[in-house]
Amino acid sequence: MGGGTGRWLLWIGGGAAVVYMSWNLVFSDHGYLVYRQEAEQLQQLESEVEALKAGRERLAREVLRLRNDPDALEELIHRELGYVHPDEYMLIMPEHGKQEKKP
Repeated sequence: MGGGTGRWLLWIGGGAAVVYMSWNLVFSDHGYLVYRQEAEQLQQLESEVEALKAGRERLAREVLRLRNDPDALEELIHRELGYVHPDEYMLIMPEHGKQEKKP
């Protein structure tokens, strides 16, 4: 009888060890669920990096265009700073929705 009980204890101990290791594999601080969350976060950060690189390239092209094309620089000055030539008139329109409505 002693040999049978020892065998059962060995099986129960082994089963408990497998359950414990499986639990840790999934739910521990370094387990599968944390791995999946970090993989999703990594993918999101990589897409942000790609978007930032594309924005940087667009701005670099804009800088080169402004350096090399006087018409582009003049257009920027007109648009952003509101400069006008002596023979031009500036018409300032109120923005839609910002007008006060009188009761």
